Amino acid sequence: MSSKGARGAQRNVRGRVPGALSTRAARGGALAQQGKLAEARTVLDEAARAGDATVEVFVLLASVRQRLGDAAGAADALHQATQRFPDDWRPYTRLGALLAEHLNWEGAATCFAAAVQLRPDNADIAFNLGTALREAGRHEEAIQAFENLATMNPAYGPAFLGLGLTYRLIGAAEAALMAFDVAADTMPEDARPLGEAVRTRIDAGMREEALATLGRMGTRFERDAAVNTSRGVLLQELGCADEAFAAFTQALDIDDRQVAALNNRGSLLLLNRRFSEAISDFDRALAIEPDLEGLRSIRLYAAMHVFDWRQWDDGLHRLVQDLADGRPRIQPLIVQTVLDDPALQQRASRLWMQAQGQGQGQRQGHSDDDSIESPRSSRRLRIAYVSRDFRSHPVSYLMAEVIELHDRESFEVVAINYGHAKDDTMQHRLRAAFDVFHDVASYSDLEVASLCRRLEVDIAIDLTGFTDGARPGIFAARAAPLQLLYLGFLGTSGSRAYDYLIADKVLIPEEARSFYDERLLLLPWYQANDRQRPVPATGLTRDHVGLPQDAFVLCCFNNPCKILPEQWERWAAILHGAPHAVLWVLEEDAVAAANLRRHAMASGLSAERIVFAPRVARDAYLERLAFADLFLDTLPYNAGTTASDALWMGVPVLTVAGKSFPARMAASVLSAIGCEHLIAADPQAYVAKAIELARDADAFAKVKESVRKGRAAGRLFDAVAFTRHLERGLKQVHAHRLAGHAPADQIVE
Repeated sequence: MSSKGARGAQRNVRGRVPGALSTRAARGGALAQQGKLAEARTVLDEAARAGDATVEVFVLLASVRQRLGDAAGAADALHQATQRFPDDWRPYTRLGALLAEHLNWEGAATCFAAAVQLRPDNADIAFNLGTALREAGRHEEAIQAFENLATMNPAYGPAFLGLGLTYRLIGAAEAALMAFDVAADTMPEDARPLGEAVRTRIDAGMREEALATLGRMGTRFERDAAVNTSRGVLLQELGCADEAFAAFTQALDIDDRQVAALNNRGSLLLLNRRFSEAISDFDRALAIEPDLEGLRSIRLYAAMHVFDWRQWDDGLHRLVQDLADGRPRIQPLIVQTVLDDPALQQRASRLWMQAQGQGQGQRQGHSDDDSIESPRSSRRLRIAYVSRDFRSHPVSYLMAEVIELHDRESFEVVAINYGHAKDDTMQHRLRAAFDVFHDVASYSDLEVASLCRRLEVDIAIDLTGFTDGARPGIFAARAAPLQLLYLGFLGTSGSRAYDYLIADKVLIPEEARSFYDERLLLLPWYQANDRQRPVPATGLTRDHVGLPQDAFVLCCFNNPCKILPEQWERWAAILHGAPHAVLWVLEEDAVAAANLRRHAMASGLSAERIVFAPRVARDAYLERLAFADLFLDTLPYNAGTTASDALWMGVPVLTVAGKSFPARMAASVLSAIGCEHLIAADPQAYVAKAIELARDADAFAKVKESVRKGRAAGRLFDAVAFTRHLERGLKQVHAHRLAGHAPADQIVE
């Protein structure tokens, strides 16, 4: 809440300072009011040098200098005022506010302390002093300042609000909640005390109490659009998506120009795959606030899901420019999806983590007094897999058997599940597979990290990264002596929160090494797999799924957002070169289907050559995959789990090896199955190879047989061997640490 504290300090001290002005100073003030700031500064500089200059002259000069962007000059003018008029409290408050604005909290605290001595009856100045002390990390002094203020003026609600914020910072949740309750009673028209009480209860794992407080907020501020927007954000954080949607909608019913509500509701619609509605909300928000940080990139991402490419070139250009300008609110996953550039992907991750205050995470350290005991090499290694996706989800489809196969003589395997408990077949399987399964959805990041330390976890592995629901703050808080990033997010975290990124030599070639901030743990092959994947066959035919019996079926069941305009151009060329082929893709909604058919016709193709498949249960999806002849991969974001699904069902996968981690994922998978001949050298070779396989039955039969043999004899589906290699790597990095070495790249042969 530091920025809010700074704004509060400014509100309390700004305002015109009354008093007489000399003729020269009055002229300077008039010029400033007319917007002639440079002239006003010259006149006021002369007035300040005069022997009869008043305190008002210096304050006005500081204001003009600040409006001209000269913060240092403004501070100098106010400092001169404090020296010439040491008994006047006003320049101290102005200087304190200016220093707070620039996050110089120690200097601000000194100024506000001097002003309090001169005006002990002024509650606003005393509040600013407490805020500055808190933001400077002087928590005990801040508590004393707020308590003094509350004693002096028990009806002054901000004193209790500031006290609650400070108590929360030192971990005194109950004391904070008591202070927020008093603040809510003394500030009945201000929603902040209730909002901060909700935040405190969420952080303390008091979910039901947090929901009850949100109910009070909703009742008390029923017709306040901003408060309902804030309620929606907190409800979404608590996993109450329907209630959050209702709160955002209520805010918009009150004020249809509430940009935050539009942005948040659009993001919620996007998460729920209601893409057209999400785009509508984002467009409304952009019409009101076109420069809102991160809004254009997420609108671009939503539109990609329905093949809406009308703003593609402009959107991509703006995204690259925003990265160059250091704008932090561009989600790294979006950058991975649209740009095959490991340097820009690294920059996006770094900016994202820095914006969350987690860009400088320490290695082999921790954030509080919970000790991390030095592991004993004689006991089993305790491994914690951390994820929200221990359920029917691609990550779990890949990892389930690895968890079951871990050598329990050497490893103890713990689940840290911050997703909500589900009555889900895959979650039931995983609960049985782990030695211990901890449900921590209601825990704060610090509480999860603290739990891992109390469990004496040796190695914590993040299976989520920056994907939906990510909580990198757990790792920034140091959950374990060694922290690894694997599988859920295909790339660098852009921070030092993780010691190692698990990869292989295909995914990260030597020339790209510098674009990954972690040390690398390179396995012989990257992707875990589960041999218990079903091979369903219930007697369906192509007719049942809308496919022509005699066509060569090109398929791509990747997420539609991976199908970029350039990818479509390649596919259109393939369809032109193979007139008897059809393209089989997922249908997200009716708008997506209509848009892709329109692109087909614009490319000179019959709309009937695009066949759409609905999303179905996993067994049904795998069964349908077997009707495809050739899986066409996407660039720059490849198939991952979907690629191994296709190969499992005997369908060859054709890819291009790009430059970045996600652009080389399918190449890694194909290398592990011994089918490197399906990795095209460039997009032109990709198109030519697809046409050849569609038109040459003998060539296709050979490729099909190579996939069949690779599935049986290759490494990709050897779950036992993969698990042993992973365990060897974990032992290597653990032993390296025990020997007193800093993390360094490790290769598992």
